[in-house]
Amino acid sequence: MGKRRINWRLKVMLSILAATVLVITLLFGITYNYFLRKLRANDEKITYMTFQESENKLKEVLERTTEKMNRFSMNDLVWEFCQDSVRDIKIQPVYLRGIIKELDEILNSDSAIYSVALINGDGRTVLSTVEKKSRIGVDIITKELWELFQESKEKYPYVVWASGYDAGTTQDSTLYTAVNRPVILGIKSLNEEEEAEKDSFLVFALDEREIRKCYNQAIYNDSDAFLINSQGQIISSTRSGLLGSFYKPEVGMRNISYELSYYGWELLNIIPEDMYLEEVKDIRNFGIVLGAAAVICMILIAAVWSKWYTNPIQTLMEQMDSVGREQLDISEPVPEGWPELSQLNRQFYLMVQKLKDYIQRLQTAEKEKAEEELLALQYQMNPHFLYNSLNSIRWMAMMTNNTRAADAIVILSRIIEPVLRNPDFTWKLKDELNFLKDYIEMMSLRFDNCLEYTMECPEELYSGEFPRFILQPVIENCFVHGKNGNITKKITGHIRKEGETYEISICNDGAPIDKEKLEELNACLQSGMKTSSSIGLSNVLKRLRLLYGKNVRIWLESDMGSTVCQIIFQAP
Repeated sequence: MGKRRINWRLKVMLSILAATVLVITLLFGITYNYFLRKLRANDEKITYMTFQESENKLKEVLERTTEKMNRFSMNDLVWEFCQDSVRDIKIQPVYLRGIIKELDEILNSDSAIYSVALINGDGRTVLSTVEKKSRIGVDIITKELWELFQESKEKYPYVVWASGYDAGTTQDSTLYTAVNRPVILGIKSLNEEEEAEKDSFLVFALDEREIRKCYNQAIYNDSDAFLINSQGQIISSTRSGLLGSFYKPEVGMRNISYELSYYGWELLNIIPEDMYLEEVKDIRNFGIVLGAAAVICMILIAAVWSKWYTNPIQTLMEQMDSVGREQLDISEPVPEGWPELSQLNRQFYLMVQKLKDYIQRLQTAEKEKAEEELLALQYQMNPHFLYNSLNSIRWMAMMTNNTRAADAIVILSRIIEPVLRNPDFTWKLKDELNFLKDYIEMMSLRFDNCLEYTMECPEELYSGEFPRFILQPVIENCFVHGKNGNITKKITGHIRKEGETYEISICNDGAPIDKEKLEELNACLQSGMKTSSSIGLSNVLKRLRLLYGKNVRIWLESDMGSTVCQIIFQAP
């Protein structure tokens, strides 16, 4: 017995400790992940806000450049260049210097523009850069540049934006001077010719460093930001060595993307995952320390609580073991631990003493009266002990967080109380409805709350006398013959009174009763015969006839969707 005592208490303490560690671990994990998600959400929110501002800045740069392109395209020198109308060798140098001067004025007016070029479909090119590198010549237009020229003719307002790497220019090309550093090209078609070879184009090169300033404020905590075109190519980046390449997600990095409202471009912020872990490191360490302290405290509390909880239970187990071995000479327990458990031990002791007395009297009683005396002695048991015992069991269930069992014990106490304490044959209708409500609540726990119950009764009938425990057997039939499984049961009741006559109907949505079976049941109810499927209703009928005479009717009705029990009797 000593070994079992130690093992039992050890199990209790280990269970409490394991439950505590589990709860703390779960709470810590939930809290840790919550703060991690909040940090990520906050970073994402900040990034979106900065990217929205960056989008507006970048849009302003592109619109400003587009406006300059449109205005410059109306210049007479530009149109003369497009039409190749100046062929005089003496005038041409002055004419071309005039174009270069106009280009330089554009460059001086906007620091974001690195170079401006005017290109004819036959390769004639005039360009100027902020570094005062002007070029005039006939260039060989690459295939990639031809595709950009053709694309600019297809998209209104006939302006297309692309990376300088997309032009495919070589170092011996005249245009190379305009794209010899990372730039973003804006290309505008000047004529309305269907073929690009017969058209002329303006090429504005925006310095990538100036473009980067539009979204540079999105960088923080070792993060990087990229500007990606619709093909996934990096056209601007805060990290060196990536321009012109296609972006691929990196391991250990979090991507926050923001789609721009123009050209299919996208801003991307790359944040190291280690940054989040570093920011929540203090939270994690604090949680570990707090969890360790909580475990130590719970061990101390569990030790004290185990003494108060397990000692009286161990005493009860020893007494029950003695009684189980038919040794009824048990000693009166000494009060210890929780008062409720001590009371339970004492009540058990008193019950054993009554049992000893009962056995002694049973041995001297006549054989033919044994069952009657047993029933009499059973009714002499103190209901107060039963209520205390139920309360003690409910308390133990609550201590183990078994609230479902605790609720069931409370409801059972309310159901048993009127059965034991009130010997009358009638009570108020309100008491019958309250008793029925407790019974329904108990059955709802059994069927996992898959129950819908309504009882319609005028409040003026609540104070009237009503036979006790008449409705419960009818409701019980609804559960026995109703739907099975997790399907929601529906029970509806109606109580009316016309003069001295009660009219009661109880409806449930159980399986329908076939016609032959229904006629057989109604016939049994009329004759007073009992069958295995009508015992409850037959008992109700018999009790009502004993109380109110023969003028009592009970019958069943059934259709495809429900079964209804009708009860009519006069209660003066």
